[in-house]
Amino acid sequence: MPDSSLNPAVAEFDLARLDEMIAALGRFRDVDLLKEHLQSARQYLMGAMPKEYLLNLEWARQALDAVPDSDIRSHMDDTIVKLIARMPAAPGTE
Repeated sequence: MPDSSLNPAVAEFDLARLDEMIAALGRFRDVDLLKEHLQSARQYLMGAMPKEYLLNLEWARQALDAVPDSDIRSHMDDTIVKLIARMPAAPGTE
């Protein structure tokens, strides 16, 4: 069965990206759902739960409309897409 978790160095890098996005949301109102999905994704990445991690990243992408700044919203969307692409396929999802 293939390993579906990231190596520690990659996971550390991805955690930093998630932390940056969560911190950037601090200046906006009405982004609680987006922040919750990013925080959940962070927890699932740390807990080596790839399916849940990817699901929360997808939900975060769907909640990006709450970010009023279009540049930040676009940057977050790009970051989330890259995070999803970096995650090896989970068993049973190929």
